[in-house]
Amino acid sequence: MSLKERATKEFKEKIDSDEEIRESILTYYEYESGFSGLVGVPNGNSVPIRGVLAYTEKSLLFYGEVFSKLPIVLHIPFNKIKEIKTGKQILTIFKSTLTMVVVHNDQEVFSTRGNKEDFARLESFFENVNEEVFLAK
Repeated sequence: MSLKERATKEFKEKIDSDEEIRESILTYYEYESGFSGLVGVPNGNSVPIRGVLAYTEKSLLFYGEVFSKLPIVLHIPFNKIKEIKTGKQILTIFKSTLTMVVVHNDQEVFSTRGNKEDFARLESFFENVNEEVFLAK
């Protein structure tokens, strides 16, 4: 089963029966706590987790895998989202990349790891999400 198929299966378990996935995109979730955060010890470094980002008319969803047996799943209802904005992430001393930041009770960061064409698609994806968030409120 492919990553997209596993993501679709997981999303269907998380959403209401009347919801449908409107759009999905492959991107990176910048897991802020790092691998050691998975066992309760935050290290401050972000770990890029490639996965599927999708939205319905009610929520934003992400599914990725650190290892095939360790899935990372996000389900953020639109009524919890306070802001979606463009941010920057430092990759090295002289290089940074644009990211998309979703602010809710916490903050989630999505990136393309510096790929400008993919970032244009990610930015367009979030423009569509912003329209849905506005309609949901």
